[in-house]
Parts: sequence; structure tokens; C-alpha cells
Amino acid sequence: MRSTAGERDEVASVPQTPAQVTLGVVSVVMAILGAVVLLAGGLVLLSAVTGQADASDSGLTIAGITLSGWSPIGLSVVTLAAGALLCLTAWLGFAASRDSGRVGPYRFLCYLVGLVLLVAILWSWGSGTILIFNPVVLSTTITYVVVCSSLADRVQREHDEGVRGESFMLDGHQRALRLISQVMIVTAVLNAVIALVLWYAVSKMDPAAQLNLAKAHYTAGQLSGRVLAWGLSSATVNLLVGLLGLRGANQPEKIRPFLWVSAISFAYAAVQLVLGIVTSGEMGSVQSSSITDALFYGACTYLSVKIRRQPLDREGQATGGEKDRTGGVAPADR
Repeated sequence: MRSTAGERDEVASVPQTPAQVTLGVVSVVMAILGAVVLLAGGLVLLSAVTGQADASDSGLTIAGITLSGWSPIGLSVVTLAAGALLCLTAWLGFAASRDSGRVGPYRFLCYLVGLVLLVAILWSWGSGTILIFNPVVLSTTITYVVVCSSLADRVQREHDEGVRGESFMLDGHQRALRLISQVMIVTAVLNAVIALVLWYAVSKMDPAAQLNLAKAHYTAGQLSGRVLAWGLSSATVNLLVGLLGLRGANQPEKIRPFLWVSAISFAYAAVQLVLGIVTSGEMGSVQSSSITDALFYGACTYLSVKIRRQPLDREGQATGGEKDRTGGVAPADR
């Protein structure tokens, strides 16, 4: 949708409810994880086909599951299937996040995976094995049964009740900040997932094992709790900042909190960068993270200032989101 001549770069965002926005973030995370799993499966298959891995290798243990008798080819097929399932779930979920009328296939897939997991858990229980506490099975169950199925049910219910999300008129600066904020939110979720994986991996090590982290020495017992705390704290901060940026991009009158956070972060990154240059005496010795942080928060500050300086009559300009007499949501008059 295009606006008037003075606002030619404005477009209307896709109407999304909070449940659809959450479903979109979850779908992007699952797509990234699916791509990683597909890459891992492809590498295992390539090593098996080229003879770099013995086809009779067995006894491999992953997350507590011993794959006795599994060949590298068999393992690669299972890994590729898991990656394909994640990518399919992500694709269907992303489609439903943009159009609630397309949530049916996504909902069916989530319930199907949940049913398969239930059958596998009951079958293993009958065989004398408690599979539900295995990290892979437990994380998959939580993802599909608790998270994905719940979001699918919520989006389906909103669609049946005629609920539509708000659509905001966004100019170029708002669209750019919206994209950056969405990336921050996805990155925060990925950081939380990585923190949990690292915590589990470290917790399975000998507590007395010596590990090096950022030029500091820790035992595995000391590091396991710190990895979880650091990872989840960082993910929480990034998530909150991303949500502030997303709110400010959609509603310019609410950009001030994100502007303050960006400006303070940019000033801190700039000071760190200058101190690094002064201390080392040359630009080449400065860590790349200091440069990227300064550029990133500088861009966020610039976009926030531009959005904040929009004309007052355009603040909060949105389409849709008005409740009709039947309790649904009807498009607002333009």
C-alpha cells in the first residue's frame, strides 16, 4: 500500500496479532536450527560416501542415546530427516504467521509430531526404558507439544473469532528498525537455546575438568552454572531491547525508550573503541566486536532519531485493529 506524494515510501505492514508475531519468531528460529541440522547431516553423508567414515562405525552416543549398530549413512539419513522436519515446520509456521487462514497444515503437523512422540514414549516405557527424560526427546516434546501446538491453537482460535492484528504505516526508517529489532529478537532466542545446549554439555563433563574461557580458568562444575546464567541473562536483555525497538518502529511516539538504550549503548561502544585504539596504538589491534557494536548501535540511534523526528500528525498511524460489533476486528477507515 502506498501513501500520498509526501509519504511515497510508506507501506502498510502485514496485519499480525501477538500470537502470529511470536509464531513468526519461533518459525525463523526453527528454520535456522533446521538449516544447521541439514548441514550436519549432509557433512556426515558426504564423509560416508567419500569413505572418510567407516560404514561399520557404531556405538556413537548423542545426548544420552547410544546409536549401536548405526552406520554413518543411517545416521545421516535420520539427521537429514530431522532437519527437513524442522524446515517444513518453519515454512508452515511462517505462512501461518502472515495469514491465519493457513494455520491448518501447521497445526496438523504439530499434533502429528506430538502423537508420534507419545507413541515412542509409551513404546519405550513398555520396553523398560524411560525415554521422556532424554534431552532430545524432552526438547522436541516441549517444542512441538507445548510451544508450537499452543501457538497454532491460539492463531486458529483468533482466526475463527475474526480477530485481525493491527497494520502499521511504515516509512523506510521504520522498516529498517523493524527488521533490526526482529533480528535481535531471533538472536536472543537462539542465544537462549545455545546457552541451554552448552550448559547441558558442560554439566555432563567431569566437575573437576579444567576449562579455559576468555583467558580465565574454570572447572566444569564452576562453569556450568555461569554458562546458563550468562547466556540466559544476555538473551533476556537482547529480547527486551528487540521488543522495545519493534514497538518503537511500529509506533513512533513510543520510540524514546529504545532511543535512550541505543544512545547509551552507542556511547559505551564508542568509548570502548577509542580506548582500544589508544591503548593498542593502532586500529588493527582492536577487536572486531568493538567495531561492529559501535556501528550497530550507531545505526540504531540514527534510525531512532529519524523516527522520533517524524511529524506529530503521523505518530501511531496505523490501519486495522478496530473491533467491530461482533467482537472481531475490522479494518479501520483510511
